[in-house]
Amino acid sequence: MSRLLKAFSSLVLTGQLCAFAQVPATPPAKALALNAQQQAALGIQLAPVQPALGDLWLASATVSVPPGKEVSVTAPYPGVITRIDAGLGDSVQAGAALASWSSPMLADVRRQSREAQLEAHTAQAALQRDQALLAEGVIPAARLQLSQNKFQAAEAARLAREAELRSAGTGAANGDYASATLRSPLTGSVVDVAVSVGQRVDTGAVLFRVADTRQLQLDVVLSPDKAAQLKVGDAVSVPSRAAKAVLSGVSRGVDATQQAKARARVTVPGSLRTGEVLSVQLHPSSTTSGSSAWQVPARAVILQQGQSWVFVATAKGFEATPVRVLSSNDDQSVIQAPIQAASRVAVTGLASLRALLQQGE
Repeated sequence: MSRLLKAFSSLVLTGQLCAFAQVPATPPAKALALNAQQQAALGIQLAPVQPALGDLWLASATVSVPPGKEVSVTAPYPGVITRIDAGLGDSVQAGAALASWSSPMLADVRRQSREAQLEAHTAQAALQRDQALLAEGVIPAARLQLSQNKFQAAEAARLAREAELRSAGTGAANGDYASATLRSPLTGSVVDVAVSVGQRVDTGAVLFRVADTRQLQLDVVLSPDKAAQLKVGDAVSVPSRAAKAVLSGVSRGVDATQQAKARARVTVPGSLRTGEVLSVQLHPSSTTSGSSAWQVPARAVILQQGQSWVFVATAKGFEATPVRVLSSNDDQSVIQAPIQAASRVAVTGLASLRALLQQGE
């Protein structure tokens, strides 16, 4: 029995040792000797590293306006643009004229609306007359009920025609039934003009876009694991535009590209412009990345046999340093590595440095 226990203990210990041996260890840094002439010949350029204060994630975002603060002005009926009153970038007030247009269909709808008004007026007069006749006992109550039904039907038709014109934003006719003025539904700036004078437009064609740019938001695209660690109130910064924002909503689902989305309310607009796509920095309140986090150009990080590396400049050349990529986008990467604050990393000539790294393996 004692021998069996010793043998079993030996097998368990051996299994544990094998399991530990299978865990890949972080490779050590490797020195690459290159003098200044050799570096120049290989076209190697350097960029400084920057400390990533706290937990810093990189993402892409689109600058937009909150829901309800941007509207599209469309053509309610087919017609021809006869005049344009507002251009791209103009500030407009709610109700200000954007363009004038002419449409035969608009003339026909206005004609039908006018006919509905006359029919409703006639039905109302007949109802009032029958009410007086019923009070005198001249007609039966059934005839008054019939007059009431006719008036209600005529009034419903009138209201429907007026609602159609009101939803089209054309207003009442001023002499010319076929002409109307398109007006801005809100106060803001004209961010898009998709029409010119004399152009024929179809029903539903977008002619103008007006946005209230006094309040902006960032539509951020994230990986699902990062979105799960963010919450409303976390800070967002855009160093390239001197802008700041605060997360106002985080999606817990993903889209067709398996990406999650978040929305941030801009508190300091800086030089943000609606519609532009740019890199943003997320500052989650919960720190998980630890210390020694640095921000470097994304092109400075290479992948070699499943390990990320950067080439840190030294007095004798470079030191290939293994790093852990915490976050990355097209422009910047946040890494965790034993790098000094004054270090510089290679951003060009990486193919040659990769070849030297492979030779040393």
